[in-house]
Amino acid sequence: MLSKSFEQFKFEKFVNDAVVDLGFKNPTKIQERVFSPVLKYKNVVAKSQTGSGKSHSFLLPIFSKLNVENKKTQSIIMAPTRELSRQLFDMAVHIAKFSKQEIKISLFIGGQDLNRDIDRVSNAPHIIIGTPTRILELDRASVLSIKEVETIVVDECDMMIDLGFMPDIDKIATRAAKNCQFLVFSATIPNQMSHFLKKYVKNAQYIEVDNANNGKIDYILLPIKSSSRLEKLYEITTIINPYLAIIFANKKTEVEEISSYLISRGLNVGVLHGDLTPRERKQMQKRINNLDFTYVVASDLMSRGIDIEGVSHIVNYNIPNDLDFFIHRAGRTGRAGLSGECITIYSNKDEDKLQELEQRGIVFEHKDIKDEEFVEIKDRNKRQNRQKVVADHNLTNKLKSKLKSSKKVKPGYKKKHKYKMDKLKQKERRKFAKRQNRMNRGK
Repeated sequence: MLSKSFEQFKFEKFVNDAVVDLGFKNPTKIQERVFSPVLKYKNVVAKSQTGSGKSHSFLLPIFSKLNVENKKTQSIIMAPTRELSRQLFDMAVHIAKFSKQEIKISLFIGGQDLNRDIDRVSNAPHIIIGTPTRILELDRASVLSIKEVETIVVDECDMMIDLGFMPDIDKIATRAAKNCQFLVFSATIPNQMSHFLKKYVKNAQYIEVDNANNGKIDYILLPIKSSSRLEKLYEITTIINPYLAIIFANKKTEVEEISSYLISRGLNVGVLHGDLTPRERKQMQKRINNLDFTYVVASDLMSRGIDIEGVSHIVNYNIPNDLDFFIHRAGRTGRAGLSGECITIYSNKDEDKLQELEQRGIVFEHKDIKDEEFVEIKDRNKRQNRQKVVADHNLTNKLKSKLKSSKKVKPGYKKKHKYKMDKLKQKERRKFAKRQNRMNRGK
Protein backbone atom coordinates (compact mmCIF):
# COMPACT_ATOMS: atom_id res chain seq x y z
CA MET A 1 0.00 0.00 0.00
CA LEU A 2 1.28 3.44 -0.93
CA SER A 3 2.20 5.61 2.04
CA LYS A 4 0.65 9.07 2.53
CA SER A 5 4.09 10.63 2.17
CA PHE A 6 4.20 9.42 -1.47
CA GLU A 7 0.51 10.07 -2.16
CA GLN A 8 0.99 13.84 -1.78
CA PHE A 9 2.98 14.00 -5.03
CA LYS A 10 0.06 12.65 -7.11
CA PHE A 11 2.13 10.41 -9.37
CA GLU A 12 0.42 8.41 -12.11
CA LYS A 13 -1.06 5.13 -10.84
CA PHE A 14 1.54 2.92 -12.55
CA VAL A 15 4.33 4.97 -10.93
CA ASN A 16 2.73 4.51 -7.51
CA ASP A 17 2.47 0.77 -8.21
CA ALA A 18 6.19 0.74 -8.97
CA VAL A 19 6.93 2.59 -5.71
CA VAL A 20 4.97 -0.04 -3.74
CA ASP A 21 6.79 -2.85 -5.53
CA LEU A 22 10.15 -1.20 -4.80
CA GLY A 23 9.26 -1.27 -1.11
CA PHE A 24 9.73 2.47 -0.59
CA LYS A 25 7.99 3.52 2.62
CA ASN A 26 8.88 7.20 2.70
CA PRO A 27 10.73 9.47 0.27
CA THR A 28 14.36 10.19 1.09
CA LYS A 29 15.35 13.81 1.73
CA ILE A 30 16.52 14.36 -1.83
CA GLN A 31 13.35 12.79 -3.25
CA GLU A 32 11.09 14.84 -1.02
CA ARG A 33 12.66 18.07 -2.31
CA VAL A 34 13.14 17.12 -5.97
CA PHE A 35 9.81 15.47 -6.88
CA SER A 36 7.68 18.64 -6.98
CA PRO A 37 9.98 20.93 -9.04
CA VAL A 38 10.57 18.15 -11.57
CA LEU A 39 6.81 17.60 -11.92
CA LYS A 40 6.39 21.36 -12.43
CA TYR A 41 9.05 21.43 -15.21
CA LYS A 42 11.43 23.60 -13.17
CA ASN A 43 15.18 23.45 -13.62
CA VAL A 44 16.94 21.74 -10.71
CA VAL A 45 20.55 21.59 -9.50
CA ALA A 46 20.74 19.04 -6.70
CA LYS A 47 23.75 18.17 -4.57
CA SER A 48 23.47 14.82 -2.87
CA GLN A 49 25.81 11.97 -2.02
CA THR A 50 25.75 8.46 -3.44
CA GLY A 51 23.10 6.29 -1.82
CA SER A 52 20.66 9.11 -1.05
CA GLY A 53 18.01 7.91 -3.53
CA LYS A 54 18.66 10.59 -6.17
CA SER A 55 18.16 8.28 -9.18
CA HIS A 56 14.51 7.68 -8.30
CA SER A 57 14.15 11.36 -7.36
CA PHE A 58 14.16 12.19 -11.08
CA LEU A 59 13.02 8.86 -12.59
CA LEU A 60 9.66 8.69 -10.78
CA PRO A 61 8.45 12.21 -11.73
CA ILE A 62 9.81 11.87 -15.28
CA PHE A 63 7.67 8.77 -15.79
CA SER A 64 4.68 10.43 -14.14
CA LYS A 65 4.68 13.39 -16.56
CA LEU A 66 5.33 11.21 -19.61
CA ASN A 67 2.83 11.46 -22.48
CA VAL A 68 2.84 7.88 -23.76
CA GLU A 69 0.55 8.77 -26.66
CA ASN A 70 3.19 11.17 -27.98
CA LYS A 71 5.49 9.01 -30.09
CA LYS A 72 8.67 11.03 -29.64
CA THR A 73 11.66 11.17 -27.30
CA GLN A 74 10.63 13.27 -24.30
CA SER A 75 13.52 12.74 -21.87
CA ILE A 76 17.27 12.17 -22.19
CA ILE A 77 19.14 10.92 -19.12
CA MET A 78 22.95 11.09 -19.30
CA ALA A 79 25.38 9.28 -16.99
CA PRO A 80 29.21 9.38 -17.09
CA THR A 81 29.88 5.62 -17.30
CA ARG A 82 28.39 2.62 -19.02
CA GLU A 83 27.77 0.96 -15.67
CA LEU A 84 25.80 3.90 -14.30
CA SER A 85 23.85 4.13 -17.56
CA ARG A 86 22.93 0.45 -17.35
CA GLN A 87 21.84 0.83 -13.74
CA LEU A 88 19.58 3.76 -14.61
CA PHE A 89 18.23 1.80 -17.59
CA ASP A 90 17.39 -1.19 -15.35
CA MET A 91 15.65 1.11 -12.85
CA ALA A 92 13.64 2.74 -15.64
CA VAL A 93 12.61 -0.60 -17.18
CA HIS A 94 11.37 -1.74 -13.76
CA ILE A 95 9.13 1.34 -13.43
CA ALA A 96 7.88 1.07 -17.03
CA LYS A 97 6.64 -2.51 -16.65
CA PHE A 98 3.80 -1.28 -14.39
CA SER A 99 2.34 0.83 -17.20
CA LYS A 100 -0.55 -0.69 -19.19
CA GLN A 101 0.65 1.18 -22.26
CA GLU A 102 4.06 0.35 -23.68
CA ILE A 103 6.78 2.80 -22.68
CA LYS A 104 9.82 2.62 -24.95
CA ILE A 105 13.18 3.06 -23.21
CA SER A 106 16.51 2.70 -24.98
CA LEU A 107 20.08 2.48 -23.71
CA PHE A 108 22.83 4.05 -25.82
CA ILE A 109 26.43 3.69 -24.67
CA GLY A 110 29.87 3.40 -26.24
CA GLY A 111 31.12 -0.01 -27.30
CA GLN A 112 27.90 -0.83 -29.14
CA ASP A 113 27.33 -0.84 -32.90
CA LEU A 114 26.45 2.74 -33.93
CA ASN A 115 24.38 1.68 -36.98
CA ARG A 116 22.29 -0.59 -34.76
CA ASP A 117 21.73 2.29 -32.34
CA ILE A 118 20.69 4.54 -35.23
CA ASP A 119 18.00 2.00 -36.20
CA ARG A 120 16.75 1.86 -32.60
CA VAL A 121 16.49 5.66 -32.29
CA SER A 122 14.29 5.76 -35.41
CA ASN A 123 11.62 3.95 -33.35
CA ALA A 124 11.39 7.11 -31.18
CA PRO A 125 11.88 5.78 -27.65
CA HIS A 126 10.05 7.86 -25.03
CA ILE A 127 13.14 7.90 -22.79
CA ILE A 128 16.77 7.67 -23.82
CA ILE A 129 19.46 6.77 -21.29
CA GLY A 130 23.17 6.75 -22.10
CA THR A 131 26.59 8.34 -22.18
CA PRO A 132 26.98 11.88 -23.62
CA THR A 133 29.28 11.00 -26.52
CA ARG A 134 26.98 8.33 -27.96
CA ILE A 135 23.90 10.55 -27.58
CA LEU A 136 25.71 13.37 -29.40
CA GLU A 137 26.70 10.95 -32.19
CA LEU A 138 23.04 10.00 -32.66
CA ASP A 139 22.04 13.65 -32.95
CA ARG A 140 24.78 14.28 -35.50
CA ALA A 141 23.47 11.31 -37.50
CA SER A 142 20.14 13.26 -37.73
CA VAL A 143 18.14 10.42 -36.18
CA LEU A 144 17.68 12.04 -32.77
CA SER A 145 16.12 15.48 -32.49
CA ILE A 146 17.38 16.94 -29.23
CA LYS A 147 15.46 20.17 -29.80
CA GLU A 148 12.16 18.28 -29.31
CA VAL A 149 13.22 16.79 -25.94
CA GLU A 150 11.40 18.23 -22.91
CA THR A 151 13.73 17.12 -20.09
CA ILE A 152 17.49 16.53 -20.02
CA VAL A 153 19.13 14.96 -16.95
CA VAL A 154 22.86 15.26 -16.28
CA ASP A 155 23.63 12.71 -13.56
CA GLU A 156 26.92 12.73 -11.59
CA CYS A 157 27.93 16.05 -13.16
CA ASP A 158 31.17 16.33 -11.19
CA MET A 159 32.23 12.96 -12.58
CA MET A 160 31.31 14.16 -16.09
CA ILE A 161 33.89 16.93 -15.55
CA ASP A 162 36.52 14.48 -14.29
CA LEU A 163 36.05 12.22 -17.33
CA GLY A 164 36.08 15.11 -19.83
CA PHE A 165 32.45 14.86 -20.99
CA MET A 166 31.46 18.50 -20.45
CA PRO A 167 32.28 19.64 -24.04
CA ASP A 168 29.87 16.98 -25.39
CA ILE A 169 27.22 17.92 -22.81
CA ASP A 170 27.65 21.57 -23.77
CA LYS A 171 26.99 20.70 -27.43
CA ILE A 172 23.91 18.66 -26.48
CA ALA A 173 22.59 21.55 -24.36
CA THR A 174 23.15 23.97 -27.27
CA ARG A 175 20.90 21.79 -29.44
CA ALA A 176 18.11 21.73 -26.83
CA ALA A 177 15.02 23.96 -26.97
CA LYS A 178 15.09 27.17 -24.92
CA ASN A 179 12.31 25.89 -22.65
CA CYS A 180 13.93 22.47 -22.14
CA GLN A 181 14.02 21.41 -18.48
CA PHE A 182 17.51 20.67 -17.11
CA LEU A 183 18.02 18.46 -14.06
CA VAL A 184 21.62 18.40 -12.83
CA PHE A 185 22.69 16.02 -10.06
CA SER A 186 26.10 15.93 -8.44
CA ALA A 187 27.80 14.77 -5.26
CA THR A 188 29.90 17.95 -5.30
CA ILE A 189 29.52 21.24 -7.21
CA PRO A 190 32.97 22.06 -8.70
CA ASN A 191 33.76 25.55 -10.02
CA GLN A 192 34.00 24.13 -13.55
CA MET A 193 30.23 23.58 -13.48
CA SER A 194 29.40 27.26 -12.99
CA HIS A 195 29.72 28.24 -16.68
CA PHE A 196 27.41 25.41 -17.81
CA LEU A 197 24.84 26.16 -15.10
CA LYS A 198 24.76 29.90 -15.86
CA LYS A 199 24.44 29.28 -19.59
CA TYR A 200 21.79 26.56 -19.70
CA VAL A 201 20.19 26.00 -16.28
CA LYS A 202 18.40 29.32 -15.83
CA ASN A 203 16.32 30.11 -12.72
CA ALA A 204 17.23 26.76 -11.25
CA GLN A 205 16.08 25.53 -7.88
CA TYR A 206 19.22 24.65 -5.93
CA ILE A 207 18.82 21.73 -3.55
CA GLU A 208 21.41 20.37 -1.15
CA VAL A 209 20.86 17.54 1.31
CA ASP A 210 23.07 15.69 3.75
CA ASN A 211 23.26 11.95 4.30
CA ALA A 212 20.94 11.85 7.31
CA ASN A 213 18.75 9.23 5.64
CA ASN A 214 21.68 6.86 5.30
CA GLY A 215 22.67 4.41 7.98
CA LYS A 216 25.45 5.08 10.44
CA ILE A 217 29.00 4.73 9.13
CA ASP A 218 31.80 4.10 11.63
CA TYR A 219 35.11 5.53 10.41
CA ILE A 220 38.06 3.54 11.76
CA LEU A 221 41.75 4.48 11.40
CA LEU A 222 44.44 1.80 11.57
CA PRO A 223 48.17 2.77 11.62
CA ILE A 224 50.64 0.72 9.58
CA LYS A 225 53.46 0.79 12.16
CA SER A 226 55.90 -2.08 11.56
CA SER A 227 53.77 -4.16 9.17
CA SER A 228 53.38 -3.61 5.44
CA ARG A 229 50.08 -2.39 3.96
CA LEU A 230 49.37 -5.83 2.48
CA GLU A 231 50.00 -7.52 5.84
CA LYS A 232 47.80 -4.97 7.60
CA LEU A 233 45.08 -5.49 5.02
CA TYR A 234 45.16 -9.26 5.47
CA GLU A 235 44.99 -8.78 9.26
CA ILE A 236 41.80 -6.76 8.75
CA THR A 237 40.24 -9.57 6.70
CA THR A 238 40.88 -12.04 9.54
CA ILE A 239 38.86 -9.88 11.95
CA ILE A 240 35.90 -8.50 10.00
CA ASN A 241 33.09 -10.78 8.88
CA PRO A 242 31.63 -8.88 5.94
CA TYR A 243 28.47 -9.51 3.99
CA LEU A 244 30.38 -7.83 1.18
CA ALA A 245 33.51 -5.67 1.49
CA ILE A 246 35.00 -3.33 -1.11
CA ILE A 247 38.74 -2.66 -0.84
CA PHE A 248 39.73 0.60 -2.57
CA ALA A 249 43.22 1.41 -3.85
CA ASN A 250 44.55 4.49 -5.66
CA LYS A 251 46.22 2.73 -8.60
CA LYS A 252 45.30 -0.08 -10.98
CA THR A 253 48.66 -1.76 -10.24
CA GLU A 254 47.77 -1.75 -6.53
CA VAL A 255 44.35 -3.26 -7.30
CA GLU A 256 46.04 -6.13 -9.13
CA GLU A 257 48.71 -6.57 -6.42
CA ILE A 258 46.10 -6.65 -3.64
CA SER A 259 43.80 -9.08 -5.43
CA SER A 260 46.67 -11.47 -6.24
CA TYR A 261 47.91 -11.34 -2.65
CA LEU A 262 44.50 -11.97 -1.08
CA ILE A 263 43.68 -14.78 -3.53
CA SER A 264 47.03 -16.40 -2.61
CA ARG A 265 45.87 -16.27 1.03
CA GLY A 266 42.72 -18.20 0.12
CA LEU A 267 40.18 -15.34 -0.02
CA ASN A 268 37.31 -15.09 -2.50
CA VAL A 269 38.07 -11.87 -4.40
CA GLY A 270 36.60 -9.98 -7.38
CA VAL A 271 38.37 -7.16 -9.23
CA LEU A 272 37.05 -3.91 -10.76
CA HIS A 273 39.17 -1.28 -12.47
CA GLY A 274 39.04 0.95 -15.55
CA ASP A 275 41.11 -1.33 -17.81
CA LEU A 276 38.58 -4.15 -17.83
CA THR A 277 36.73 -4.51 -21.14
CA PRO A 278 33.00 -3.64 -21.12
CA ARG A 279 32.20 -7.36 -21.33
CA GLU A 280 34.54 -8.19 -18.42
CA ARG A 281 33.05 -5.41 -16.28
CA LYS A 282 29.50 -6.55 -17.05
CA GLN A 283 30.34 -10.15 -16.15
CA MET A 284 32.17 -9.08 -12.99
CA GLN A 285 29.28 -6.88 -11.85
CA LYS A 286 26.83 -9.75 -12.44
CA ARG A 287 28.99 -12.05 -10.30
CA ILE A 288 29.25 -9.40 -7.57
CA ASN A 289 25.45 -8.96 -7.53
CA ASN A 290 25.12 -12.75 -7.28
CA LEU A 291 27.39 -12.60 -4.17
CA ASP A 292 30.06 -14.81 -5.77
CA PHE A 293 32.67 -12.80 -3.84
CA THR A 294 33.17 -11.73 -0.24
CA TYR A 295 35.74 -9.07 -1.22
CA VAL A 296 35.92 -6.78 -4.24
CA VAL A 297 39.12 -4.84 -4.92
CA ALA A 298 38.36 -1.67 -6.88
CA SER A 299 39.86 1.55 -8.24
CA ASP A 300 38.45 5.01 -7.56
CA LEU A 301 36.66 5.21 -10.89
CA MET A 302 34.56 2.27 -9.73
CA SER A 303 33.67 4.11 -6.51
CA ARG A 304 31.43 6.28 -8.68
CA GLY A 305 30.68 3.88 -11.51
CA ILE A 306 28.70 1.06 -9.93
CA ASP A 307 25.94 0.53 -7.41
CA ILE A 308 26.43 -2.60 -5.31
CA GLU A 309 23.82 -3.54 -2.74
CA GLY A 310 24.61 -4.90 0.70
CA VAL A 311 28.15 -3.51 1.15
CA SER A 312 28.88 -3.88 4.86
CA HIS A 313 32.54 -2.77 4.86
CA ILE A 314 34.76 -0.35 2.96
CA VAL A 315 38.51 -0.76 3.39
CA ASN A 316 40.81 2.02 2.17
CA TYR A 317 44.15 0.47 1.30
CA ASN A 318 45.35 4.06 1.00
CA ILE A 319 43.78 7.53 1.06
CA PRO A 320 43.01 9.10 -2.34
CA ASN A 321 44.66 12.41 -3.28
CA ASP A 322 41.25 13.78 -4.26
CA LEU A 323 39.45 13.57 -0.92
CA ASP A 324 36.04 13.73 -2.61
CA PHE A 325 36.74 10.13 -3.61
CA PHE A 326 37.16 9.22 0.06
CA ILE A 327 33.57 10.41 0.61
CA HIS A 328 32.36 8.51 -2.47
CA ARG A 329 34.12 5.33 -1.29
CA ALA A 330 32.54 5.54 2.16
CA GLY A 331 29.16 6.21 0.55
CA ARG A 332 29.09 2.67 -0.83
CA THR A 333 28.20 1.40 2.65
CA GLY A 334 25.71 2.58 5.29
CA ARG A 335 22.92 2.75 2.72
CA ALA A 336 19.14 2.25 2.95
CA GLY A 337 19.25 2.77 6.71
CA LEU A 338 21.82 0.00 7.29
CA SER A 339 25.04 0.58 9.23
CA GLY A 340 28.52 0.13 7.80
CA GLU A 341 32.22 0.45 8.55
CA CYS A 342 34.84 2.42 6.64
CA ILE A 343 38.31 1.21 7.67
CA THR A 344 41.35 3.23 6.57
CA ILE A 345 45.00 2.18 6.70
CA TYR A 346 47.23 5.22 7.24
CA SER A 347 50.79 6.38 7.92
CA ASN A 348 52.18 9.64 9.29
CA LYS A 349 52.48 10.93 5.71
CA ASP A 350 48.66 11.02 5.52
CA GLU A 351 48.29 13.56 8.33
CA ASP A 352 47.33 16.54 6.13
CA LYS A 353 44.64 14.48 4.38
CA LEU A 354 43.26 13.19 7.68
CA GLN A 355 43.05 16.70 9.11
CA GLU A 356 41.16 17.92 6.04
CA LEU A 357 38.71 15.00 6.29
CA GLU A 358 38.15 15.84 9.96
CA GLN A 359 37.48 19.44 8.96
CA ARG A 360 34.77 18.05 6.64
CA GLY A 361 33.07 16.55 9.67
CA ILE A 362 34.36 12.96 9.67
CA VAL A 363 35.05 11.63 13.16
CA PHE A 364 37.62 8.84 13.21
CA GLU A 365 37.94 6.07 15.78
CA HIS A 366 41.61 5.25 16.42
CA LYS A 367 42.17 1.51 16.62
CA ASP A 368 44.82 -1.12 16.08
CA ILE A 369 44.90 -4.92 15.89
CA LYS A 370 45.96 -6.97 18.89
CA ASP A 371 45.34 -10.67 19.54
CA GLU A 372 43.19 -10.87 16.40
CA GLU A 373 40.76 -8.10 17.37
CA PHE A 374 40.38 -4.34 17.11
CA VAL A 375 41.51 -2.46 20.22
CA GLU A 376 41.18 1.25 21.02
CA ILE A 377 44.41 3.27 20.90
CA LYS A 378 45.20 6.89 21.77
CA ASP A 379 43.97 9.56 19.38
CA ARG A 380 46.85 10.54 17.06
CA ASN A 381 45.94 14.24 17.60
CA LYS A 382 46.46 13.90 21.36
CA ARG A 383 49.85 12.33 20.76
CA GLN A 384 50.83 15.21 18.47
CA ASN A 385 49.56 17.81 20.96
CA ARG A 386 51.55 16.18 23.74
CA GLN A 387 54.72 16.31 21.61
CA LYS A 388 54.09 20.01 20.95
CA VAL A 389 53.58 20.77 24.67
CA VAL A 390 56.84 19.02 25.57
CA ALA A 391 58.64 20.82 22.76
CA ASP A 392 57.28 24.23 23.88
CA HIS A 393 58.32 23.55 27.50
CA ASN A 394 61.85 22.62 26.45
CA LEU A 395 61.96 25.64 24.14
CA THR A 396 61.02 28.07 26.93
CA ASN A 397 63.77 26.74 29.24
CA LYS A 398 66.29 26.90 26.41
CA LEU A 399 65.42 30.50 25.56
CA LYS A 400 65.52 31.60 29.19
CA SER A 401 69.08 30.36 29.45
CA LYS A 402 69.96 32.35 26.30
CA LEU A 403 68.41 35.56 27.60
CA LYS A 404 69.75 35.91 31.17
CA SER A 405 68.46 38.92 33.07
CA SER A 406 70.86 41.82 33.43
CA LYS A 407 71.41 43.22 36.93
CA LYS A 408 70.97 46.74 35.59
CA VAL A 409 67.46 47.12 34.21
CA LYS A 410 67.32 49.78 31.49
CA PRO A 411 64.14 51.62 30.38
CA GLY A 412 62.03 49.53 28.00
CA TYR A 413 63.92 46.38 29.01
CA LYS A 414 60.79 44.19 29.45
CA LYS A 415 59.45 45.15 26.03
CA LYS A 416 62.82 44.43 24.37
CA HIS A 417 63.18 41.17 26.30
CA LYS A 418 59.74 39.99 25.19
CA TYR A 419 60.50 40.91 21.56
CA LYS A 420 63.75 38.92 21.64
CA MET A 421 61.98 35.94 23.27
CA ASP A 422 59.26 35.98 20.58
CA LYS A 423 61.83 36.11 17.77
CA LEU A 424 63.83 33.25 19.25
CA LYS A 425 60.66 31.19 19.82
CA GLN A 426 59.63 31.70 16.21
CA LYS A 427 63.07 30.62 15.01
CA GLU A 428 63.17 27.53 17.23
CA ARG A 429 59.61 26.51 16.28
CA ARG A 430 60.55 26.61 12.60
CA LYS A 431 63.52 24.34 13.34
CA PHE A 432 61.25 21.99 15.30
CA ALA A 433 58.68 21.89 12.46
CA LYS A 434 61.40 21.12 9.90
CA ARG A 435 62.70 18.26 12.06
CA GLN A 436 59.17 16.83 12.41
CA ASN A 437 58.61 17.02 8.64
CA ARG A 438 61.90 15.23 7.98
CA MET A 439 60.95 12.53 10.47
CA ASN A 440 57.50 12.11 8.90
CA ARG A 441 58.96 11.84 5.41
CA GLY A 442 61.30 9.14 6.62
CA LYS A 443 58.48 6.98 8.00
